[in-house]
Amino acid sequence: MFWRWHFLASLLVIPFVLWQSTTGTLYLWSEWWMDVSRPELRFVEPSAARAPLRDQVAAALASSLLVPATAARPAHSHGATDSSPAAAGAVGDPQNGIPVDSIIVADDPHRSTTVLLQSSSGLSYPVFVNPYDGHVLGTLKPTEWLPGLSRSLHGGWPLGKAGSWLLELAASWAIVMIITGLYLWWPHGRSLRQALWPRFSAGPRILLRDLHACVAVLFSVVFLFFLISALPWTAFWGEQVLLRVQMALGQESPAGFSPGGASATQIAAASPSLDEAVATARARGVKGLLEIRLAPWPGAPWFMTNRTASLADDRTVLGDTRSGAIVGDFRHDDHPLIPRLVAVGIHVHQGDFGPVNLWLNTAFALSLVWLSITGIASWWIRRPKQALGVPPKVRVRWPRPLVAVVATMCLLLPIFAASVLAVAGIEKLARGFWSSPEGERC
Repeated sequence: MFWRWHFLASLLVIPFVLWQSTTGTLYLWSEWWMDVSRPELRFVEPSAARAPLRDQVAAALASSLLVPATAARPAHSHGATDSSPAAAGAVGDPQNGIPVDSIIVADDPHRSTTVLLQSSSGLSYPVFVNPYDGHVLGTLKPTEWLPGLSRSLHGGWPLGKAGSWLLELAASWAIVMIITGLYLWWPHGRSLRQALWPRFSAGPRILLRDLHACVAVLFSVVFLFFLISALPWTAFWGEQVLLRVQMALGQESPAGFSPGGASATQIAAASPSLDEAVATARARGVKGLLEIRLAPWPGAPWFMTNRTASLADDRTVLGDTRSGAIVGDFRHDDHPLIPRLVAVGIHVHQGDFGPVNLWLNTAFALSLVWLSITGIASWWIRRPKQALGVPPKVRVRWPRPLVAVVATMCLLLPIFAASVLAVAGIEKLARGFWSSPEGERC
């Protein structure tokens, strides 16, 4: 029974694993690649005086008028205070200009300022500005901007929410694959130490199985962490299930959330307060790369977050768009437990904790590719000739702990529950068809 569920889960999960490993690795190294491939856009010579940030943004928006692009998808937020058609319609109105995803300001004096705009495809593209003279250094197409492209592909683009649902479904079945795989690997008649070392003299079938299983076991905890910590980013579980749980438990983030997406007109109207808000945030000790967003609904603040290698330096700062005054300043420890755990998962995913984190993530992604290849190869040499080799269905009574695990997963992961019902229904229909006289004649 475990072989069967491990096999069926693998059919769904392996394409997902290969896709996520590839796009995730590209995202991990995308910033480095942009530095290497386009240094003339990413780096500048420091000067004594800096141009006001509002002038830098204005220059980027003015240059974007030369690039044909219609407004992208409407933005959504967990913290929206105005869901009226007027507020939602601000994004996507060509008369208001191209929606602005974010403004990225580095504390490195050799770095350019980046203004990310939303294209009609749903991808973002950057405009680079010299922070000292305010001149535009250049822009890139959405498909040339590897950080945005790889992140979007990793999150289910271009399928939108449907892509996110598919990723959530695959992540759920990946958990099934891990649980069943651990059960199948569990040593019988061997010590735990022996089971973690491949049997090189046992023949190719056993060796290939061991090379697959040993690596899988060593990385299983890491794999589970990445799967579970990725769920808050999904369109259904993150935006529907987790949000409701946080509201019920009083675990909402006090800083809220901003998706960005304000129109160029809205950004221009609020920009006189931008320099004051950023300067005050820096004066308060906000370190690292500063990402600034403005949501499209009335009354939305400047939403500023930083990207650093230390949780202690994590900050979310809210700036008033009229005066530039700081109206909210939140550190990592100011958030409830669930938002803190989500933040840790985000940092680990992005490789924010320095080179070690980056290389370990890369090694983990490569291990997933290895597991996919060895799993397919092991199935290929073991399968019956001219057959798919699906393990036969065995009628056994499920142990209560196993029933409890599956029931808990179905309760916590509604999309997984729906897929379990779908699989059971398909199997029942297929069994009824093949047992009928028409099925026998086929």
